[in-house]
Amino acid sequence: MAEILNNFLSSVFPVALMFFLGFWLARRGVFDGGEAAAILKFIARIAAPAILVSILVTSDFGAADLTLVGLYLLGEVLLYVVTALIGVWLFRLDFKNAILVGIAASFSNHVMYAYPIAQFAFPAEMTLPVRSIIAFDIIIFALSIVLLDVNAGAARGIGSALVRQLRNPLLLALIFGLAVNLAPVTPPLALVRGAGFIADTAAPCGLFAAGVLLAAPFDRSHMRLAGFITGMKMLVHPLLAAWLILLWGGYALEAARTSLLVAVSPVGIMALTFANRYGGETDAIALSILWSFVLSVLAIPVLLAL
Repeated sequence: MAEILNNFLSSVFPVALMFFLGFWLARRGVFDGGEAAAILKFIARIAAPAILVSILVTSDFGAADLTLVGLYLLGEVLLYVVTALIGVWLFRLDFKNAILVGIAASFSNHVMYAYPIAQFAFPAEMTLPVRSIIAFDIIIFALSIVLLDVNAGAARGIGSALVRQLRNPLLLALIFGLAVNLAPVTPPLALVRGAGFIADTAAPCGLFAAGVLLAAPFDRSHMRLAGFITGMKMLVHPLLAAWLILLWGGYALEAARTSLLVAVSPVGIMALTFANRYGGETDAIALSILWSFVLSVLAIPVLLAL
């Protein structure tokens, strides 16, 4: 119990504090949703891409265990598809909302939550799986946006939707960061420090804004769908990841711990961003983010103590 408490205070609490501070101040009327939306716009267009560039230009992906990362991603994609199909069958969701629910259940808040906690809890070399998962997930996110764009009629076919992704800041950051990483020269110090300096703002600002945004009243009629998303994210996702990585992949817990940390992290705020943009089930996804955040704060200290 002492180790769990220490893990909470030293690794989880410093990160979760910003979320709950934003939630509390919004409930007191100090901040509102419009201010949070402006902060999240800065995160989406500047700070989150800077995190990706910072990760890519400072990481040795040649040392990454791609089998471990692949097993995690396999579980993620399986959960994505299964959750979307169950959403159609059980909740009668249309294609758009099925995709949004699949995104919510399978993609963790790794950029603003899991990665900062991993940096507090582990040596830098042990966070490489988390950084690798982030890089691969950007590609899956981009493909999800393509599907949503095509469904919304915002693009004339898949080809046009793919071209639209060339304006996606995260995808552009991924391409740029990979180019710098693969270049046979040392990245300029100004680039490394500039990207790192901006990236350091993403987690505290993003979590604070998410707390503000989620303090707004919710439509209680969406609680059943929110409970389903939360259950898939916080129960099925960790169990599936553990089965694939520990049992099927044969990895020891110590080697898999950072990947499993991502699996027990809450629903990513990008799911809510997409739901707002495409007119999806925003209340259900917002509730699932709030509930999964609380559950994750309790679960991660236990995982770190195992």
